[in-house]
Amino acid sequence: MINSITIKNFMAHSELCVKDIPSINVIIGKNDTGKTGLLKLLYATVKSLEIYSLKANQAGAVFKKELSDKLFDTFMPHKNGLGDLVQKGSKEKLDVNITIKGNYGKYKQDIYFSFGDRAEKSISSCIEHVDSLENTQINALFVPAKEVLTAFNDIRNLRLNFYSSGFDDTYLDLINALDLPTTKGRVASELSQVNQTLENLFEGKIEQTGQKEQPFIFKKGKQQFAMQQTAEGIKKIGILTTLITNRQIGKGTILFMDEPETALHPDAIRQLVEMLVAMSKAGVQIFLASHSFFILKQLVNCAKRDDLNVCCWNLSRENGKAVSNSFHDLIDGVLPSNSIIDEALKMYDEEINLEFR
Repeated sequence: MINSITIKNFMAHSELCVKDIPSINVIIGKNDTGKTGLLKLLYATVKSLEIYSLKANQAGAVFKKELSDKLFDTFMPHKNGLGDLVQKGSKEKLDVNITIKGNYGKYKQDIYFSFGDRAEKSISSCIEHVDSLENTQINALFVPAKEVLTAFNDIRNLRLNFYSSGFDDTYLDLINALDLPTTKGRVASELSQVNQTLENLFEGKIEQTGQKEQPFIFKKGKQQFAMQQTAEGIKKIGILTTLITNRQIGKGTILFMDEPETALHPDAIRQLVEMLVAMSKAGVQIFLASHSFFILKQLVNCAKRDDLNVCCWNLSRENGKAVSNSFHDLIDGVLPSNSIIDEALKMYDEEINLEFR
């Protein structure tokens, strides 16, 4: 799992430092505070370690190359290559230190890398010795805000044949993970219960068909529906149930989710949060970026109820300045002052003013 992070001069962030990172992390802030960028940076780093570990026994396997390629294909910079990720106006290099732990603390790897604004497709400095992971000790998954099941084949074709800038590696990697068939073997009981609860939300489930032209259907009783006929919220949940069923989500998974509340009713959002909490108890580490009051409030309730450490990354930004950050453990059941709550209070004040005008 990701244990600590120190990032300097990354996009809108001058510096971000957080230690003793728990199993559940929620990143909040207004638009243009760099939430998705942070998720992608962490994902690319962990995924590079995963890919390098699979290639470690091959001749010529180099972690620096895997990391450079993954960063480039995850962010798909247009103009100056990777140098576009360096904070504009900064005279210093982008600098990243991430500590990853696994196998009940027996595995520990500090990953360091750095590059300046002239970097193109390769990072300039990187830790030389990296210990590879064993088997599926840690795996990274990124679920973007857009659902991928409807345009499953189109996304793959556009990306592989045309390197479409609309679909970066977060989409391609997720499609490859979803495309894996269900394998024999038991899903952990905690995750099996998660799956059942998620499917009960919509009284049906997403199933793999094994057909190239239509790889997924939504099955509800005896009825079957193509993805084009299936509600967006069902498909969003279906991505998680599929990843649990084909055992891509399990103990050691680091799950990144960008605005998981998209297209979900508040009731489904609250149930989704409950399922994410259950996943964390089954050994999954979760990082999610959100604008939803319902996600934030339900996480507060779960943290207090279950005596659970949930770290809220609160990002804010004044015009023309770098993003500032603060970190709050929600275990005490208290919401930190933040832009989501501020807007709710503004709406309440507006309502009161209308009553007494």
